[in-house]
Amino acid sequence: MKLKYFVIMGLAFCFCTDAAAMLRKKKTDKEPKKEIVQPVPADSFSYAMGVAQCEGLKQYLQRREGVDSAFIQDAAAGILAFTQMKDDEVQKVLAFVAGLRIGQMNKTQVIPTLNEQATGKKDTAYVNMAAFHQGLHDGLTNQPKVSPEQAMQLADRQMKYYTTQLKEANQAWLAENQKKKGVKTTKSGLQYRVLSQGEGPVATDSSEVEIHYEGRLIDGRIFDSSYQRNESTKFRCDQVIKGWTEALKIMPEGSVWELYIPSELAYGERGTQGIPPYSTLIFKVELLKTTKAAEKK
Repeated sequence: MKLKYFVIMGLAFCFCTDAAAMLRKKKTDKEPKKEIVQPVPADSFSYAMGVAQCEGLKQYLQRREGVDSAFIQDAAAGILAFTQMKDDEVQKVLAFVAGLRIGQMNKTQVIPTLNEQATGKKDTAYVNMAAFHQGLHDGLTNQPKVSPEQAMQLADRQMKYYTTQLKEANQAWLAENQKKKGVKTTKSGLQYRVLSQGEGPVATDSSEVEIHYEGRLIDGRIFDSSYQRNESTKFRCDQVIKGWTEALKIMPEGSVWELYIPSELAYGERGTQGIPPYSTLIFKVELLKTTKAAEKK
């Protein structure tokens, strides 16, 4: 009986061991196979990369190259054409496009600046764009109708005419203005009219003043205004144009004056940005605060 028991137990042990081995083998057989990645055909990859970059390219064309959204298809046609073109053909087209860019820059920047220099107004039609571009073309292709020296002489003549007209017009305006009721003239030629007289202290060269102001030319154009900025400004009396320095040293705090400053007390024969040569400057000045140098903390 005991022997039979041990035989049965031994068979059971062998069976269990074989079964465990079979289970381990079965689990090993079920491991997933490694995926084999195939390369993308070169043409497919290249095309996909082109499509993938389109959104960024569209923004670049609009923001950096200035291409209107209505003409994106023309830029796309140019990209496609490049593939079929020879290098010298590409250079020729790029040179032509550079000329178009220069033309556009002339229209929006150069010609308005020339108009302002020659007549005082950016929006005038004095400079003829077609004639200007013809001059550029003839000069670049070595067939100009005038020499560079002659061109400069013509430019100088127009500038002299323009500045002479400005000088005479501003002098005539001042001569008439000083006859008006309430207008006073100092020895330097500064003219002013008291709109309201304050009772505060008067500034010296080293005083700091706080003011509101508006500056105009004799044709009424406003070239600067603290009122428009809704913010007063501060500065030392001796750090501005001569006409202001002189006026502020005779103007009590709390006053509102209108100043008529001749060009020799302002920006003279050269002018400055937004102010033509020989310009008389008309300022409404509201003196809010005068602080002497010793009072500053």
